[in-house]
Formats: sequence, C-alpha cells, structure tokens
Amino acid sequence: MCKKRPATNQHSKTNSEHNYRRRQLLRTGIAATALSGSGFGSRALAADSDPATKTGTGTKTTAITTKRTTMTTPLSCNGETTYWDRTVEEVDDEWTTRAATDRYCSLPCELLDSSTLEIGQQIRLFHDAGGGFANAIYTIASDHDSEHLWLTDHGLDRIGAGDGDTLTVGQLATHPNYETRQSARLNDEYAEYLVGDDDDVDGNDDTAATDVLALAPHGGYVEYGTDWQAKRVVDTAGGLAWICAGFNDGGGALDRWHVHSTDIHHASFPVLNDIRHREFEWSVAFHGYTSDAILVGGTASEDDRALVATALEEALPETPVELASSDATSYAGAAPENVLNEVGTIGQTIQLEQPMNVRQEQWAAVADAVASALEELH
Repeated sequence: MCKKRPATNQHSKTNSEHNYRRRQLLRTGIAATALSGSGFGSRALAADSDPATKTGTGTKTTAITTKRTTMTTPLSCNGETTYWDRTVEEVDDEWTTRAATDRYCSLPCELLDSSTLEIGQQIRLFHDAGGGFANAIYTIASDHDSEHLWLTDHGLDRIGAGDGDTLTVGQLATHPNYETRQSARLNDEYAEYLVGDDDDVDGNDDTAATDVLALAPHGGYVEYGTDWQAKRVVDTAGGLAWICAGFNDGGGALDRWHVHSTDIHHASFPVLNDIRHREFEWSVAFHGYTSDAILVGGTASEDDRALVATALEEALPETPVELASSDATSYAGAAPENVLNEVGTIGQTIQLEQPMNVRQEQWAAVADAVASALEELH
C-alpha cells in the first residue's frame, strides 16, 4: 500500500513529475496511420475458424500474432484527455481478482496521488510495438511504491509488451470521442452511448426519473447481440439504454474490451457516470455466456423473475430458461457492486445470461419478451 502523500493538483505540471504529460492532440478519426486488407490497424487476432471467437461467448479466446500496422493512441479531437508514460515491470500474480489476472494492473502510488485515478478504475494501456493489441482495458487492482507500472506475464502478452518497455496509460476505458456503435465499429474501438426516447437522453438532468433502464456493457462483438437487445427494449417499452460496444477486426474483442460487470467503475465510463444518480423503476442487463439455457437473475423477487422467465419460454419454446440462484454468484446478477445494481433499484433489477445461438438468431424475440414482461411489472 502507498504511504499517505499530500494531494497534488493533477492540472499542474512540474519538472519533478515522472514522465507525466497532459496532451491535447488532434486525431483524424482513424486509429491506424496505414490501412491494410485486415482492417483498421492490426492486432493479435482470435482464430477466425470459429464464429464464437469473433463475437464473444464469455470464454477466453486464443490469440495468434498477425501483421501489425503503426497505431496511434486514440486521443480525443474535441477536448483534453490525460495520459501518462510509465515503464512496465513484470510481476508474479499477486491479486485476488474476479477475472483472469491478465486484465489487471498495479500502478505507482505517485501516479494515483497526482491524478484522479484510484484502485478499481479501468484504464487503457497503449503499446505501439509488439504482437498484441495496440491498446486494451485493464482494471487497477492495487498500488505500490515502485516507480514502475506492474503487469503479470499474461498481462504483458495482451499488448505485446515486455519487461522494461514504456507504456502509455490512458485515464478512460471508452474512447473519449466516439459516441455511436458505428463509430466504434468503423475504428475498431470501444464506445459508450445512450439510446432512448427519454427527454434527458443527452444528460441534461442527471436526476430525472425513468421507468426502464436497459444495459449492455458488453455490446458490439464482445458479447454479440446484447447491444441490439438493449436498444430494442427501449424502442419498444420506452426508457433509456446505456450501451458499450467494442470491436476488434478479425476477432479478439472479448479479450481486448471485456470488463467484469462487478468491476465496472463509473469514473472510467463518463456516460455511465452522467446517469448513475438517476432513478429507474426497472433495470435489465443483457449478457452472453457459454451455457445452453437463458439464465434469469438480478435482485428482483423470484416471482418477478419467474414472470420474465415465463415470457421468454413462450417466445422461445425450444430454449431452456432457468432462474438464477440468489447467492450473488458471477452469473446471478445479484451482487451489490454489479453495475446493474449500482445504477438500478435494488429489488427491481433483471439480468439475462444467454447462449451464443440465442444472441445471434433470436435476440429480437428475447428483447420483445423482456419488454412485454417489464410493461406488466410496472
């Protein structure tokens, strides 16, 4: 743990700072300086013989090295974004984490003390040389007194870095300038945005009440189909949808962008932060996993979840539907720190875990069944 240090104004810049930099740079909108037939920049690609590895199933994909173009850090062209350079040091697995330790990092105390970053937030790590992703999301698991950034060996592998390399640390998980699914898809990026007919969809009143909130934190090709489902629910039943959509040409979006639902930190997702104090009567989150059944979880009562399950069974008679136990396990959606329950009203949240074939072929039927059940619940 860090020793207590006096607070530092993150907007000041002194000669004693260790490679700290605050930059406002223009970006063309395309991350790669050169385009090839493989898409916008290249990275470690998931094996493309299996459609599931392209669209995300909730399982770890195997990465293979492919040709890589020069990649620039995806900086905002509309405003300031904060970045820092740090050398990286390989460390043994020292963290107790919800997901694989290659998704986590430890930051120097002086960086946390001189910025708004804190343990639990998500950051971007950029590395412009190597065979891995040009950048990826990591969660800050701990701090330490060393001047170096710490990653495990597999954490280094994700971005093709080695012990002693210099990495760039970005303060946000999502791209600061992309606000639609299309902009993320065209630029192989990860964007968050709101969808809905709510009067406050642009965030003018962060305390306004809304009947329904639909969440898809793993949309795009991370957990394929879930972003379409969240949008369809609010198109049908009204309300607001908070969506994150991630893409990686050729596969690997899951490995690059996935953040466990109980790890998602509002400070790393500005759009989420804008709506987290609003009141929602009912909230539903759409997810994907590898089991064969649709799992209905959340903090709603068993009777309310059973109503949703019945609607799903009627809409998808060939697909098994199960109620999750209420023990706050990873798929139950009942943990208080789950983003669904941090934004939604405890006792009135629903989480769906769905197999790949359902999300690919019957995503609309699921969304319509959920919308119908929500209308009956409220």
